[in-house]
Amino acid sequence: MILFMLLPGLLLMTLPATSSASLDSDLGWYVVNDNVMGGRSEGGFEQQADELVFTGRTNTNGGGFSSIRTKPLQLDLSNSSGVQLSVKGDGRRYTWQLTSTARWRGRQISYWADFETVNGEWHTVNIPFASFIPRFRGFELEGPALDPREIAGMGLMIYDKQDGPFELRLASVGTYVAKADFSLQQYKWKNRILVLSAPGEADENFRSQLSELARVPREFQDRDMVLVTLLDDGISIAGDTKLTPAEVTATRAALGVSSDTFSVTLVGKDGSTKLSNASPTAMAEIYALIDSMPMRRNEVSARQ
Repeated sequence: MILFMLLPGLLLMTLPATSSASLDSDLGWYVVNDNVMGGRSEGGFEQQADELVFTGRTNTNGGGFSSIRTKPLQLDLSNSSGVQLSVKGDGRRYTWQLTSTARWRGRQISYWADFETVNGEWHTVNIPFASFIPRFRGFELEGPALDPREIAGMGLMIYDKQDGPFELRLASVGTYVAKADFSLQQYKWKNRILVLSAPGEADENFRSQLSELARVPREFQDRDMVLVTLLDDGISIAGDTKLTPAEVTATRAALGVSSDTFSVTLVGKDGSTKLSNASPTAMAEIYALIDSMPMRRNEVSARQ
């Protein structure tokens, strides 16, 4: 869990050792209302006890939004699943915003994700990174997708196309890691697992290992093997199943492999690691290792 400081004297932000970012001051909130485009909405914020209170009145005659935003940030949140808020609302719908270093036609874009509030009740809101939609000046874009490694700012907005007063109390802003449903243990005693971990699909070692694997697909299947790929930039899979970022992080932790370098790992049917290399490995070497195992010899004998 990463917590951010909302205002001086409020929540301190703590970052895990794996994060590349740090902050030693508040998030520098400032107000942006629809009057920048001729609108009539009003809004602002203030500190009350240990809360940031976002209040105002929206007017849909010329915009209809009010927002507060942080100063520019530099955060790597790739080890998290999404943003977590502790809020007390008024029953209206609000929007959390993130900005990154991504550009659209040379302009910075923002990513929006709506969340509902319960009138007069405190509750926790988890917003997955996958829910954030890229927008430019309010218009939805087809891409690029949010990259949680390059967060450059955050914001809170109300833009629910309703007139009237609003009030949202914000006690904390942080991140969360979703529980990983996938585990290598689900293959135990059924399959051998070849795990390829790399920063992304373009990694030369990763592409080389896939090419090596493609030469003898029948031998891969004959040994009851399953391919698992762990990527930060690209689609991670386990057999035919797509893995979430949280599942990728959990699987790497279970194997003790790093996210910023290539690795190839062979996990036996008993769940133990049989081979772990930091460079592409010939499949002939991997198959020879498997064929030397007593369990594999028993399998071949039984089939014959």
